[in-house]
Amino acid sequence: MRRLLVVLMILAAGVAVPIPDASAAPAISAGLPTCTPGAAIDRMVGYIRTQQRPDGSFPSIGQSSTADAVYALVASGVNPSRVRTGGNSAIDWIYTQTGSLDSTGTAAKFLLALILARRSTVAPNGFDYLARVRNAFDPATGLYDANPTGNHYALIALRAAGQRVPAAAIQALLAQQQADGGWSAYLPPQNTDTNTTAVAIIALILNGRSGAPVTRALGYLRTQLAPEGGFTFSTVFGNASDANSTGLVIPALLAAGQNLRRWEVGGIDPVERLLQLQEPSGAFRFSDAFPGDNAFATFQAGPAAGLTRC
Repeated sequence: MRRLLVVLMILAAGVAVPIPDASAAPAISAGLPTCTPGAAIDRMVGYIRTQQRPDGSFPSIGQSSTADAVYALVASGVNPSRVRTGGNSAIDWIYTQTGSLDSTGTAAKFLLALILARRSTVAPNGFDYLARVRNAFDPATGLYDANPTGNHYALIALRAAGQRVPAAAIQALLAQQQADGGWSAYLPPQNTDTNTTAVAIIALILNGRSGAPVTRALGYLRTQLAPEGGFTFSTVFGNASDANSTGLVIPALLAAGQNLRRWEVGGIDPVERLLQLQEPSGAFRFSDAFPGDNAFATFQAGPAAGLTRC
C-alpha cells in the first residue's frame, strides 16, 4: 500500500487512483532533516502486533483505536488484513462493529481504515460505512458529528472515498477555527489543541482549502512547539512534548508542504524528537514524564514514523 501521506496528497489534488503496493511508494525522506530508520519502524510494527487481541482489535483509548493501529500499519507498508491474531484481522473486527458504533466520528475512522486497507466499505452483513457517514450530515449545522475531531475525520474519510462534501460542511469547519488559528476538541469551544488542529489541516487540504486558514493553523502549531522539540498537546496544560501530539502534527506539516528544518527547536526537528520517545520495545512512550510502552501513543505516532522512513 502507498504511504498515507501520498494517498492524502493525491486525493487533495482531486485524482482518484487505486492504492498500489508499498514498494511503489515514492520516498519522501530525501527532504527531511531526520528520517525514521527501517529498524525503528520494524520494532514499532512488532510491538503493535503484540497488542492485537484474538478478535483482531487493537484496544486502547476508545473504540476507534483499532483504526489508529491500521493507519500506523498502512503507513509502515504493512497490509493490516494480513496481521492476524486468532485468525482475525483488524478489518475483520471493524466489520463486526456495525451495530455498536459509538459515533459518526468512529464510523468515519473505520471508513478511512477500510479505504487505506483496500477493503470494501460495505461489511459482510450489508452495513455501508460510507453511507453511514455521508447520511449523518446535518444541513442545519453543517456537521457530520458534533465532536470536532470526529467531524474532521468524516471530512477526511468522505474525500478519501471520492465524495464531495457540501460547501456548508467546509464552512462549518472554518467557523470552528479559533482566533489563535487552532481548533478546539469541544463544542462550544474551549482551549485549542494541536491534535484537533492537525486533523483539521488535513481535512482542509483534502477538500481543496489550503490558503489562509491553513496558514493560520500552522502559525498556531508553531506556538505549540516544545522547548525540547516536538509538540505539546496544548500549552494550556504545559509545554512538554508528547508522542501522540508530535505524531499527529508531522503528517499535517508534510501535507501542508512544510520543510521540517524550519520546525526545529535547538536543532531538534519533530521527527528526531519523535524518535527520542521510542522505547527499546519499539513502542512509544507518551512523554518523558510518563515513560514506558504506551499502545495509544504508538498507534498515533505510527503514521508519522512510517511516512518518514529512510
